[in-house]
Amino acid sequence: MIDTRNPARPSRTFSRSSVAPALQAWLDEGGTVEEWLNGRTPLISYARISADRLDGDAIGIGRQHKNNTRNAELHDCAVVLHYEDNNITAAKREVERPAFIQMCRDITHGKEEETGIPVKGCIAVERKRVYRLPRDFIAFQDALVMVGDGIFIDDKTSLDLVNDDGTIIAGLVTSGTGEAEVKDIRKRTVRNAADRAEEGKVYGGPRRFGWLGASKDPYRLGNKHKDTVEWPHLIDMIKARYAGRSWRFITREINKKGVLTARGGRFTEQAVKGIITNPAWWGGRILNGELVTDRTTGEPVIGEWDHADEEIDGVGYETWKSIMAGVKANRMHRGMKRDEEAQQTEEELRTRTYLYSGTLRCGRINDFEEICYSKLSGNKATGKNAKYGDYYRCGDVNCKGVGRRVAPVDEFLEGLTLAYLDKHFVGTKVKTIPWRGKEKLANLRKQRRDIKDSVATGSADWSDVHDLLMRLNRTIQTLEKEEKDHLKAESKRNLLRGWSREKWGRMELDEKREVIAQVLTAVVVLPVPEGVSDKAPFDPNLLKVSWRKEALAAKDKEEKAVTSPDQDPAGETAPVAA
Repeated sequence: MIDTRNPARPSRTFSRSSVAPALQAWLDEGGTVEEWLNGRTPLISYARISADRLDGDAIGIGRQHKNNTRNAELHDCAVVLHYEDNNITAAKREVERPAFIQMCRDITHGKEEETGIPVKGCIAVERKRVYRLPRDFIAFQDALVMVGDGIFIDDKTSLDLVNDDGTIIAGLVTSGTGEAEVKDIRKRTVRNAADRAEEGKVYGGPRRFGWLGASKDPYRLGNKHKDTVEWPHLIDMIKARYAGRSWRFITREINKKGVLTARGGRFTEQAVKGIITNPAWWGGRILNGELVTDRTTGEPVIGEWDHADEEIDGVGYETWKSIMAGVKANRMHRGMKRDEEAQQTEEELRTRTYLYSGTLRCGRINDFEEICYSKLSGNKATGKNAKYGDYYRCGDVNCKGVGRRVAPVDEFLEGLTLAYLDKHFVGTKVKTIPWRGKEKLANLRKQRRDIKDSVATGSADWSDVHDLLMRLNRTIQTLEKEEKDHLKAESKRNLLRGWSREKWGRMELDEKREVIAQVLTAVVVLPVPEGVSDKAPFDPNLLKVSWRKEALAAKDKEEKAVTSPDQDPAGETAPVAA
């Protein structure tokens, strides 16, 4: 089963799969899949929605599953599994649909990988929920062919995508037309945006900070009229940056005032930078990396929306140019191109990685009287502090932050981590789950060899086997990729099994960080107590360690250990590492 949701960062965009509720209830009562099916054909209910406008509740997805379950009964079929891609389009090649990919794999093998529940095909409320691009149509069709006369039900209609009776060609044409339509819409959108920019028309899209949003009653065009409450704060931020204040300082000050963003959240440095560097506040606009100018005069095109008046607000176009001269980002806001002479040096481009950056969290009380809990990142020590070595530091704009030297933190936490691994994972055995498609892949490769041999000996004509060979090649490539993904997943799952100190010594930095992520949830760095100097010796008691509870799962299953997962390597409860 798949589930891409992240409880720590909730999002309306996710993919997941699950056993159908009716079947799950039957299994919970002690029944079997075969008894529940009672001769009916098992199908996957696939649901997808391009834009979830209901705050991630996935109501549209649930409605599709309900209709699929009802419609499957009309064909003596039963929905056994739910696969869904929420808030994910099927019209863009660059967008991956994890549930769709997994569904094609499971149909190819004729069963769901973890539960072993059989599947014979798919049902959806409409074919566009499943495929819109020719690539996806072919992948789906190949899966139905490989399972053997796979079934696809479009709403209440059963479509034959297996036998070449014209339906396949119709499907490809429909899918190809949909892709072409999407491309045409994109071209028209880009062309319309360029025309509107040159004419100085109002920006589209969501409401921007400083302007009022769209309204039906009374009618009002969005991003055209100033928001009299937010506008003074916008001007203050612009003036502060023009006066040389840092992005961090401006962000901290606006948050202290309790001012919220256009979406109702707290400001971040990136949000503040985006607002100030956006030329909309003085009436300008950027398109294709360049400021939109009048083709005749070369002067900036001033938009038809409310913007700053230099005599009244004290800021304008020249202010913006001065601010932009100091922007040191690779890409300025709204896609502004950067001058070649302003390119970063090799030293600026070089990234540094530290063993526990990201794992460490700030334990200071921030400006909102909350525990900050922001991630600490590693920093290169420079200047007069270089003698103390590199350091970890919280960079949250609403917190004074905490900092610790890298060397003693890494030494202490590495020792603690290794002791934990020694206690819980030394002696565990590596257990690799065999890939389910090994036999199928071998059979397909043999079929391909036999077909090529038959053509070589003249017993078969190339034109007769061409389409079959092409399908075999596609399916073999798909299965080979699935095998690689399986091996990679097994390697990650067995990362801690068969543990030894020698294994740690052979690991690269990124591999060590992966190990740390599997055993540590976080390490909260507490601020130095009042009266204690920042230059005082390193105090490990100021590191609050949280172990990942599921880290013991492997050994618990093998050795039936009764050790609490919240204990440190010494066997004592350790909310604070000592």
